[in-house]
Amino acid sequence: LRMVPTVASVLVPCFTASSVPWRSVQLAVRPRLAARPSFRTGVPTFSRSFSMKKGGGSGGTATRIPYVEIQDPLSESWKLGPVIDILREGGLGVIPTDTCYMFVTPIDSRKGVERIYTIKEVDSYKKKPLTLLCKDISQISTFTTATNFKSTFKMLKNLLPGPYTFIFSATNDVPRMVLEHKNRSVKTWKRREIGIRIPEDEVCREIIAQLGSPLLCAGVPRDDGDAATAVGAQDRFGKLIDFVVDNGPRELIFSTVVDWTGDAPSVLREGAGSLDALSEYMEIE
Repeated sequence: LRMVPTVASVLVPCFTASSVPWRSVQLAVRPRLAARPSFRTGVPTFSRSFSMKKGGGSGGTATRIPYVEIQDPLSESWKLGPVIDILREGGLGVIPTDTCYMFVTPIDSRKGVERIYTIKEVDSYKKKPLTLLCKDISQISTFTTATNFKSTFKMLKNLLPGPYTFIFSATNDVPRMVLEHKNRSVKTWKRREIGIRIPEDEVCREIIAQLGSPLLCAGVPRDDGDAATAVGAQDRFGKLIDFVVDNGPRELIFSTVVDWTGDAPSVLREGAGSLDALSEYMEIE
């Protein structure tokens, strides 16, 4: 007669069917499942991350983002590594300045600029010159005509770093996407000027120094009467940004804005920057 092999003798040929318990045979032939992929990413010891609420806390969990706390910029600048990496990839985040917390993105990041406009959601804001956060006057001279004149160079050297925003004509080094806005390939507006700042904030300047180029910025909206905090920024905008750098609260102050593109310079907004100090370089009405 033709012998038909049993299941046990086929699967476990070194034993007879009667010598191996059925449970053991089942375990021996059970297929090995592939390891379940893990989507958890480790958070470095120098930063922490938050589960952001969609729409500023209305439910649902958004993607975790790096949240870096800096107490002493001189000894803790190494913590900024992940932030610099994100910015080099064209990301958008929130950092402190000497006046308030700012949305920032690299000057050559088209997506970053578009995201800033989306967050602000104000058409009139889009028509205002964006502002560059610079590390020093050398960066200012690359992107504006400010240092073409001895008088303005002297002013910048004496008043910056400080809470001033100066608007100058932009050079060709400023990307066109920053100076022009198009809607379906139709140009809706164009500007030839850009604001510049050198904040008196060590964390901000350290980020710019490590990145090696200026940052386009826009102020983080805040409620009247509330100090500007990094936690407040991540609560409201955590789903729309890539990182937050926390260096403590900022008071309700703004920079003094001066336009140097006309026939004569004019103060557009009085802020924390002293008008008395500014009067040494221009007439103030």
